[in-house]
Amino acid sequence: MSSSAPAPARPRREPLTQERIAKTSLDLIDEIGLDEFSTRRLGAALGCEAMAIYNHFPSKDALLDAVVDRLFREVKVPARGEGWQSRVRGFASSYRALAHAHPKAFPLLATRRFRTRARNLVEQLIGALLEEGFTSKSAAELFRVVASYCNGSILDELSGAFPPASGDHPNIERVQAFLAPEYYDALYARGLELLLGGFAPGE
Repeated sequence: MSSSAPAPARPRREPLTQERIAKTSLDLIDEIGLDEFSTRRLGAALGCEAMAIYNHFPSKDALLDAVVDRLFREVKVPARGEGWQSRVRGFASSYRALAHAHPKAFPLLATRRFRTRARNLVEQLIGALLEEGFTSKSAAELFRVVASYCNGSILDELSGAFPPASGDHPNIERVQAFLAPEYYDALYARGLELLLGGFAPGE
């Protein structure tokens, strides 16, 4: 009497959750970029039909907002201790580090930061400024100036190195070396210091 071998067990499929979908979305955007990202390709990466994603997110917009929320978890506002300038520098450094860790996803942060739970980060930063003695008006102004500077500078950095100047642009050619990526760190820090020099608590 022969006995047949038991059928091999099917591999257990990892369940879909909002957290898993958002993480896989970010991984996919990091790999292929926003222009190529689609729920069809996301479904393939998750091992499911694209329509299954909509059981967890009502739209692709809502999914991208979840990716932004996930990204903003990596940005920190330092605790009180070494003065307001140190806290702003820490935030700006953390934000830029995130951008360079996820350059293909960063445009989402610049365009969707007020649509998501990332508003909690804005709440923390403004709260830090108020805690350091800034008035409501000056805290709002400093936040907007720093946020605009960080976003603009980082997007410029991520757009690629400044193209080599030709003989038709002698002025650019004279400064070309100082527009190179190896100067980005110093320029970002210097620009931030110039901005911070225009503010003071209590004003």
